[in-house]
Amino acid sequence: MQPELNTQTCKKCLLNKKYPKIVFDNEGVCSLCNEKREFKPFGEQKLVELFDKYRNKHSEFDALVPLSGGKDSTYILHLAVNVYKLRVVAMTYDNGLLSELAVENIKNAVAKTGVKHLFCKPDINLQKKIYKNMFLQTGDICGACDIATKAHILKTARRYKVPMILYGSSPLEEDSFLPDSIQDIARFKYILKKTKELSKNEIDKYLIYPNLNLFKLSIWKKTGVIGKEIRPLFYIKNPTDKEIAEIIKKEFNWKDKDNVEYSRHLDCIAEPFTNYVRNKIYGYERRICQYSNMIRKGEISKQKAEELYKKDNIDSLPDNYKEVLDFLDISEKEMKQALNYKPLQYEKHISTVNRIFAKIIKVKKACSR
Repeated sequence: MQPELNTQTCKKCLLNKKYPKIVFDNEGVCSLCNEKREFKPFGEQKLVELFDKYRNKHSEFDALVPLSGGKDSTYILHLAVNVYKLRVVAMTYDNGLLSELAVENIKNAVAKTGVKHLFCKPDINLQKKIYKNMFLQTGDICGACDIATKAHILKTARRYKVPMILYGSSPLEEDSFLPDSIQDIARFKYILKKTKELSKNEIDKYLIYPNLNLFKLSIWKKTGVIGKEIRPLFYIKNPTDKEIAEIIKKEFNWKDKDNVEYSRHLDCIAEPFTNYVRNKIYGYERRICQYSNMIRKGEISKQKAEELYKKDNIDSLPDNYKEVLDFLDISEKEMKQALNYKPLQYEKHISTVNRIFAKIIKVKKACSR
């Protein structure tokens, strides 16, 4: 059974023609599959050299690990502490929607490793107002959460003067992002200025660094204001999704959702709902992209991916959607109105500096190939 019966779907993966800039050949195979972009790690030796270079001999910690309780961030904590013997401080941004399972996983991992851990808990009422108004304007709350999470990571890294920040970003998540620049602060501020519920001071308080852009962040990195940002899973040959789960279950008594073979973002109770909304607005969402990457990596067959995707039942509202709507103080009528959001309608309001900086980075990457 095809994930999308009403539109063309790739013969090899699950992506459909609604995916941005996708092209199908005469055989019905998508451009992402035809590119055959096999993941090639940068090399573990390079990762070790980075750790040796930035390891902090003059303060308490070598690295900050943002810990969500999900699979990838927990695995990063395992690598940092158990494999590479780094002195770690961990932090968790409480977005108000953390699952009980994620909290349990965080507590178990912290207890097993003995690392210092902080829960960053912002003003919950402000948080709800931000999420509500972003959702009503764009159908999205994940961008607002990502922006706040990043701000708290930077704030914690500066507080403890850590020379490294280790992210759990995975090659498996590539190609799963929205075409809208949902993490752009200028876009974020423009959208929220339209509401009467929020003052400039409230928006700035939520952002922590209200004038942050990619250029300023780059300067901070170069001058040591914040530590080196490292994504270890891009340096090493990654275990499969199932193997990672087995490792952290053994090391930290990590737990997955019941009766779920491949979980994603179990840390947030809103994830099934946000995936549903993304699918309605864009015609694709995270899981269809991640399953497609797993097919290309040879972790699962297309038949297996279709079976998993069918079980996810993305086209239907999840059982807990009313809980999420209640948290956001949004009615079902308002939810349905938000589903009419037209993608990219706020792109002209993204930061000019970010736009230029992104082009420079793109050119640099092209030249280095």
